[in-house]
Amino acid sequence: MGGRFPEVPSAQFPPPPVIIEGKSDQRFSYLSGGVSSDEREVMEERGKIFNLKLVFAEKTGDYLANVSLTIRDAKGGKVISINTDGPRFYAQLPSASCSIAATFNGRTKKIGSLNMVDGKFVRQVLL
Repeated sequence: MGGRFPEVPSAQFPPPPVIIEGKSDQRFSYLSGGVSSDEREVMEERGKIFNLKLVFAEKTGDYLANVSLTIRDAKGGKVISINTDGPRFYAQLPSASCSIAATFNGRTKKIGSLNMVDGKFVRQVLL
């Protein structure tokens, strides 16, 4: 009864989603990724527990990865500093004011003051 299974081209099996999950040096949880549609779906589901969502894109609408991201608290201390693995980034931050700087190809986009409030979800698109 043994036999060979028919060969199936690898293109029918896309690679599993690559999503980086970690904690900053200051112990704040984050997710980074979302390059493929599969990754975006997984991140949307897993991202429900995070209170900050950032999306990185060009003004043309093209998504960006490998963005150098720094989030600082109101006193200027680093909360998170990372090179992103995709155009989506989620973090769980405390209720406080923070600033964000995202750099790609030598261009930096800043959000000077972003207020994180308990129970509120904040979404920002950085172009």
